[in-house]
Amino acid sequence: MRSRICVILFILIGAAIICSPAARGQAVHSNHSDHFGPEITAFLELMHQEEVELDFQILHDEISRKEYVRSRSRIAVLRQTVLSMARETGEDRVPELHVVVGAEVDQIVDGGTRALKGVKPGTIIEGKWRYLGTVIRGEAFYTFERLTGK
Repeated sequence: MRSRICVILFILIGAAIICSPAARGQAVHSNHSDHFGPEITAFLELMHQEEVELDFQILHDEISRKEYVRSRSRIAVLRQTVLSMARETGEDRVPELHVVVGAEVDQIVDGGTRALKGVKPGTIIEGKWRYLGTVIRGEAFYTFERLTGK
């Protein structure tokens, strides 16, 4: 009797493992993957892997706490922007986005943050960037979409 129960228990556990999302190759950590297409799902997985790498780097003292916090915030802003765009457009598309802090804006826009004074989200800058807005997460993050020849 006891061995019969063990066999049944073993079969049930095996079936549960085989039917689990992880065994079927589905992302278990992202509840967004079920709602979006393959491109955005792959993007979400990439962002997760970036966070795992950051956690490894901070754990092994490869980066400073400030770099860690900034990078985690940058990833969160990037993820938030892509998901918002996907919800608005309904498209399974990840545009080329650049999320930069104030000191890095001049790498994208001549004049840096001064050039953004009074600029509204959606404005085309220098014919090659669309300013998407600013998000405050401990510090200001400026988000731009690179425009491609459409």
